[in-house]
This record gives sequence, C-alpha cells and structure tokens, in this order.
Amino acid sequence: MAAVEARLDLAADRLGTELGVDGPGCLAERRRLLGIAPAGRVSAGGSCHLVAADDGWFAMNLARPDDRDAVPAWMGRDWSGPLWDGVAAAAAERSVADAVDRAQLLGIPAAVAVAPEDFLGPAVEVTGEAAHREVGPERPLVVDLSALWAGPLCARLLGTALDARVVKVEDVARPDGARSGPPAFWRSLNAHKEERHVDLAAATGRAELADLLARARVVVSAARPRALAGLGLDPEAFAARGGVWVSITGYGRRSLHADWVAFGDDAAVAGGVAVAAGGAETPEFVGDAVGDPMAGLAGAVVAARLVRAGRSGVVDVAMAGVVNRALRVDPAPGAVG
Repeated sequence: MAAVEARLDLAADRLGTELGVDGPGCLAERRRLLGIAPAGRVSAGGSCHLVAADDGWFAMNLARPDDRDAVPAWMGRDWSGPLWDGVAAAAAERSVADAVDRAQLLGIPAAVAVAPEDFLGPAVEVTGEAAHREVGPERPLVVDLSALWAGPLCARLLGTALDARVVKVEDVARPDGARSGPPAFWRSLNAHKEERHVDLAAATGRAELADLLARARVVVSAARPRALAGLGLDPEAFAARGGVWVSITGYGRRSLHADWVAFGDDAAVAGGVAVAAGGAETPEFVGDAVGDPMAGLAGAVVAARLVRAGRSGVVDVAMAGVVNRALRVDPAPGAVG
C-alpha cells in the first residue's frame, strides 16, 4: 500500500507544482479534516465496499439513499437484514461483470477491481482545441456547475491559478449534495466562490445561467453527457465559441461507459488502485476517494494550460483513467505524469 500511496502522491505533486499548490495535500484534504482512513475493504468514507463475486472483486458505493433503496432490486429479492450482508450473499452467486452491469443499470456506482495494466480507457483528452481571441483585460470568469468534490476542487484551483472570479451555480431543486456533509470540507472547496442559486426549470433561471455562460472563460461540470444534454448544455458548442469546458466524469465523455455513474472510491478501483495495493485476491482501498482530487488536479492543470496559451477546447477528464495514469507514472526525475 505504501508504494501505491507514493505513486499517487508523486503524480499529485507534479500536478500541484504546476498549479502552485500542495498536490498530495489535496489528496489528503478530506481525510485530514474528518479524521478518517480506509479499513481494508471499506472505504475511508464508509459508503464503498469491495465485494467478492464468483470470479473476482468489485466495488459498490452506496453513498446515497437511492443507492441503498435499489439494493433489493439489484439482488433480485427482498432483503430485511444488514444491507452489506445481502450484497455479499447475492454477489457470491454472480460474475463481477454481471454484478457491476446490473448495478449500473440501476444507477448504483460500481466497478470491477482490475490491475492497473488491465485498465482500458482514457485519462484526460482535449477535443475541439482552437485559438481563442481575448476580449478584454478583465479577470477571467470560471463558472462551477459541479458538485461534491472533484469539480469544486478543480474550480477552486483554477480560481487561484488564473486569478479568476469563480461563480458556483446550483439548481434550487437540486443543490450540491456536499452541503449536507461536513461544513469544514464544504468551506475548503467553496468558501471563496460567489454563489448563484437558479431555478433551471424556469425560463428566468435558464436565462440567468445562459448569461453567465456567455461571459465565462471556463466552465467546470461533473455531470454525465445525457444529464448535460437534458439541461440544454453543449460543451462542444461552448468551446467553439472560445471557452474551455472541463468535464469530469467517471469514465470519460466518449468512452463505452460514458453514462456510468461513479464516485471517487469506485472510480479509483476501476483504475486499478485496489488491486495494486493488495493484489487480485486481496484488494484494498487506498486513501480517501482518490479519484476525486486526482481528477480535480488534472482538470485544473490542463484547463489552466489552455487559458494561458489563449486556446479553447473541451477537457474530458475520466476519474478512473486519471488514477490509472498516476499509478503508472514514471517515478524518474523529470518524467511527465
């Protein structure tokens, strides 16, 4: 485990150095604030477990009430006992592929535990890159449409790196779920942002958002493609107008699993961290939801590069891929992570 943590810290340090921040400190930020740590096959936050299936291991993350409510449907039978006991019993009768596919069909975050070298998928890709004509000397505007950890961290880092004005936008009907979490962690991510609460179901709210986006240099989102489309938001069109759109998802906007749901812990397992730490037969969690801060750092670095170079584009960040890249980074001095 120590070797895996060192690899993650090395990659985070390289990203953080480019942004002028403590990269490894970003990985440990929530763990330090809350005094939590992983316990083998239980994540630091407690909601994600590594579970044995008939032919391997997978991660299931029951972070939301809807996820827990969907477990009987995933099991295919009613269950009145301890939830994780039911998951373990049902998993033992299934392949990892079937367990994960069925969970994702029900909207439950889940991922097969693979070795880093077996991961197939993107990390960070830039599409639609083009020159951007600056329109004035004013501070750039970063609009943060994201929630929870990876996106808000990315927006916070861009605010510092670009000396930007950062506006956090929340739908009044669906506020950021992190608001109900530990206040200290919420403040660490969002305290220095302006806040806008808009009703995206109303024409006035959509118009307010459109006005912000028209003036933004960078937008940060953490929604899957179909969710953005449902709101009438088009990252490619925004980039074509000269902006930088950072899209953070579990597996990438254009991957086979573009619409799979993911949180930091299960995405990290998909990227290979649990098998790298404990082996194929005894996988274990490392750190605290490392897919989130690694993705936030990576997205901010690439977006800042584009803005400083006077470029536009869509920065497609896959949490699982970013973790995988970190695990496989060359530790030699001067190597690119």
